[in-house]
Amino acid sequence: MRIEDIRFYFMLRRMAENPWEIVRFRKKRKKEKLLEVKMRDGCNLFIRGGYNDFQIFHRIYMRDEYHVSEIPPGRWKCVVDVGANVGMFSARVSGMTHRVIAYEPFPENFAWLERNVATISNVTPVCKAVAGKEGVVCLYRPVKDEMSGRHSCFQEIDGLMSGKCDNVPAITLDQLFAEHTIDHCDLLKIDVEGQEYDILYATSDPTFERIHRIHGEYHNVAEHDPRTRIANFVSFLKSKGYYVSVEPHRRKENHGMFFAVKRF
Repeated sequence: MRIEDIRFYFMLRRMAENPWEIVRFRKKRKKEKLLEVKMRDGCNLFIRGGYNDFQIFHRIYMRDEYHVSEIPPGRWKCVVDVGANVGMFSARVSGMTHRVIAYEPFPENFAWLERNVATISNVTPVCKAVAGKEGVVCLYRPVKDEMSGRHSCFQEIDGLMSGKCDNVPAITLDQLFAEHTIDHCDLLKIDVEGQEYDILYATSDPTFERIHRIHGEYHNVAEHDPRTRIANFVSFLKSKGYYVSVEPHRRKENHGMFFAVKRF
């Protein structure tokens, strides 16, 4: 047993009832079919072997990549999860808020999202994309199953996309807020593989006024479009009344995490 495994076990023990199973699965996840993670909050999460699910679990629960633990505690009114994938983030924040609205457009991921939140009554899963305009968007599939979190409208992203495309229905963020009657969003989490720029640039001021925090990932896409450069993106968010901080990726250009908090 490596020291890394022991450290991982003690981190898991605080949140899961079967930490050793998770440690063993982590080492053999490319060969294993499925792991049921029995969370101490009563939510059971299903992680597919050979897919990106374990990495997403690790990023959200272990690394706290979206900085959930840094948000002041309190019962939030609403969280919107755009790019929900298999529902790990929605499951994590479900106990902190009255409701979670989770959008995931890729049907296979959405099926596992539904399964992961089946026992969580305050999560509403929706099988649609969120985009800069209403209609149909083409989502390219990654070249390998283990990249199952990378479905993107941009075929050139990281050189990891195949030529296979799924046409999925899409709505705007303004429409999402109207359809779910959201008058206040404590946290908008957004991870949409490059579509974050079109979504937020197309969002109206009245919708921005309802969003307290935006935590998300930014990507290096459409280099010819200055709106996709992180400096310009940060300036845009600041113009909408947010304090903004950025955590750049250590190796990838114009890629990382951003955190925007409304100024009051």
